[in-house]
Amino acid sequence: MKQPNLTAASGCTPRTAGHKRPWQPFVGLLILWLFSLACGSFAPRPQPLAKFSPTPLATSLPTPSPPRPPTPTGVISSAATPDAPAVDPTPTVVTNLRLGSAARVVARTGLNIRGAPSTQAERAGRFAPGAVVKVVDGPVLADGYVWWQVDDGYGLGGWVAAGDAEEVWLDGEVGEPRPVNRSLRLGDVVTVSVSPRRVLTIRFEPGKDGVINRRIRPGILLDVIQGPVILDGLRWWRLRHANGWQGWAAEGDRDSRWLTPME
Repeated sequence: MKQPNLTAASGCTPRTAGHKRPWQPFVGLLILWLFSLACGSFAPRPQPLAKFSPTPLATSLPTPSPPRPPTPTGVISSAATPDAPAVDPTPTVVTNLRLGSAARVVARTGLNIRGAPSTQAERAGRFAPGAVVKVVDGPVLADGYVWWQVDDGYGLGGWVAAGDAEEVWLDGEVGEPRPVNRSLRLGDVVTVSVSPRRVLTIRFEPGKDGVINRRIRPGILLDVIQGPVILDGLRWWRLRHANGWQGWAAEGDRDSRWLTPME
């Protein structure tokens, strides 16, 4: 009896040589995965880094020096010129001198007059000791002195130094009027300056032949109201007393002064 073909009846395809089952590739991948777990990853391992040795910090920081102040422009540092001369002190100003007021020359040898407030300025004359002047300008500080412009009212004037560190040469304290050593001028107040044992002859007219008016002693003050008249080799002036009388008298001779102007 012929056996039935079960393969064909069941619809199954008979296994032939070389036929692969569908799960076989998954088995291979599983084996490969297990192998990698056993041997490690195929990626290269990272190299160990060199150990870092930090530089130890200083236990204390250095204290910074304070900054030096900058030297101002145009000023030389004293350290660069240790022998630089000191600045001259400001000269002393005579405070009793005032513009428009009188002042007296108290310098023992007189006072030079300059055309400008400077020791280099040209000389314009000299005031005698005791001269009274009027202050018209100043003060000006120059060449280590305090300068004032003064005028004596008779055409002599200019700039004078008031003094130095030791002496005052021009003083604002005039004091009592004094005789001055100069010739008479019209308008002066004069004093009779003959020697104590002599008297001054007052005449009605100028000249030695004039009629005598009176004789007066030293120290009498008179006003000069006219003159001069040159006669007999002398300078004659008409004088007036405070009591009202008038007369002519000679100023003096070559040896002595009989009439001296007051300040």
